[in-house]
Amino acid sequence: MGMLPDSNADWQKIAQNRPYYGVLSEAAYQDSALSDEQRAAFFESGQRYVNMVLDQCTRFFGPDWQAGKALDFGCGVGRLALPLSRRFTEVTGLDVAPAMLSEARFLAEQANVANIRWRIADDALTAIAQEHFDFMLSFIVFQHIPEVRGQAILKRLLQHLAPGGMGVFHFKYAQVSPRHPAATFLSHRIPGGRMLINALRGKPLREPHMQMNAYNLNRLVQAFQAAGAREIHTRLEDHGGHWGVEMYIRRGY
Repeated sequence: MGMLPDSNADWQKIAQNRPYYGVLSEAAYQDSALSDEQRAAFFESGQRYVNMVLDQCTRFFGPDWQAGKALDFGCGVGRLALPLSRRFTEVTGLDVAPAMLSEARFLAEQANVANIRWRIADDALTAIAQEHFDFMLSFIVFQHIPEVRGQAILKRLLQHLAPGGMGVFHFKYAQVSPRHPAATFLSHRIPGGRMLINALRGKPLREPHMQMNAYNLNRLVQAFQAAGAREIHTRLEDHGGHWGVEMYIRRGY
């Protein structure tokens, strides 16, 4: 297959060492294995988020939406896919990291959840080549993918949104504090720069880097409209100075 893109390679390492922290970057989830109480809190946060998102969809688009097939893009260990499985007939979880999907499968089996399919994601979305979905969700995922690549993936995803289907996509669009453009340039663009930044921060030299890429809102809106969206609703967020936007869309019939 060739060399993985840097963001994928880093994600593979994060998935193997700190899968829960990779999904939700909070101090409580930094260990490779969580206590039962920590894991319960982790998934309860996912359930609350899914409930909120679907309530917002009803508020924005009305109650007449199909609870058929749902897609969780960048599903990780299933924090959102498992709650989605309680609201939709069938759920597909896509992620680039086999270690994430392995943990997700285990957790779904433990919970006796049988209506989720866990699939490896590639940029061509090969795993869903012939499928369409009534609902798509992607939360705190695209920010870990460089924008040019992420925009291309988004356009492919939207080709799989069924007529009348809804999508909820989260993007970082600005960083207001802290801002270290030189460190970002070194880490992303200069060979060996990442190891230098890790050394300056007192981290292991080869510790994987979790990218936080911003997206151009104009290009996002253009992608949604080109895919047949007739309205977009937004919610703004601030994750420690990383300003983000959730974009709620519905494709026309």
